[in-house]
Amino acid sequence: MDVIELIGKHYTVAPIRWKQSNELLESDCGVKQVRFWTDEGLMNWHHAWRNHIETDFVLTDRMHRTSDGAWFVPIDDGFLTLHDYHSEPFPKRNNEHIWGRFIGELLEFGLERSQFQGGKRESSTLTILDDVTDLRHLGSTLSVVRNSLPEAKRRLKKVTEVYERLHHIPKPLLEPSLLTTQGKRVHGSLFWQGGNSAPESGLQGVGRFLADWYSATDTKSIHTLLDQIHERFNLMGGYDQLIIAELIAPREVQRCVKRLESSELDQSEHILDRFEQEWEMNRKLVEDVCTWSEHLAKKVVR
Repeated sequence: MDVIELIGKHYTVAPIRWKQSNELLESDCGVKQVRFWTDEGLMNWHHAWRNHIETDFVLTDRMHRTSDGAWFVPIDDGFLTLHDYHSEPFPKRNNEHIWGRFIGELLEFGLERSQFQGGKRESSTLTILDDVTDLRHLGSTLSVVRNSLPEAKRRLKKVTEVYERLHHIPKPLLEPSLLTTQGKRVHGSLFWQGGNSAPESGLQGVGRFLADWYSATDTKSIHTLLDQIHERFNLMGGYDQLIIAELIAPREVQRCVKRLESSELDQSEHILDRFEQEWEMNRKLVEDVCTWSEHLAKKVVR
């Protein structure tokens, strides 16, 4: 059966046409997101966190109920789910308390479900330089990237030391990529559009979120955001250090090499400029988060 026909049969919304084939659907109730799943355990995990997170201060793209009350429809060798979809961004500045509480809720849920096995991925933080240490195949113009490798390796060594020292701390399960662009505004509330990727054990997703946040704000805002996350989920006792380790991990080197490998030669200058900007921004972000962590530690001692 055609997907649009299947949705019309099982849901109360009336499909009109594809806005984006097999992904975004125009209906009589607005645009809807269509997701397909082959891993039932992964689908169940995504269903659970969406329901757990939704409160009076934040909405999520929860799975719509069918006419029969189910939250998915079997299809071929997998499942189909239907979600709300919105496009207006939710502002960051002066809303740190909302964003922070949301990230804290995600961390809490991820820690509660840290033993989940279905669809889980292991963090790849410690192997991010494995495929970029030999740059000869990319030509002789990449001195900027090549010269960064010694510092990148030192940073990765620090990450390893933190992981070894804090190996006993339970790691939350989170989506590996959390971006502020997933936060939308609906009737004045934060609406979070989740993904469908496998959860990952660790703080990589939070690291990416903070880097994304910092690129659009400043020191004061990132400190306020961290305060609000900490108010909901205690970052002391090691979680602050694990977040810093994720920020120290030289992912910008990996991203740069991947961009160079997949782009035309005449784009290399732009890619290298972007790399230098990301390198410098990440340096400042690490400094600011370390300052916040040190200040928090002093408050606890007092």
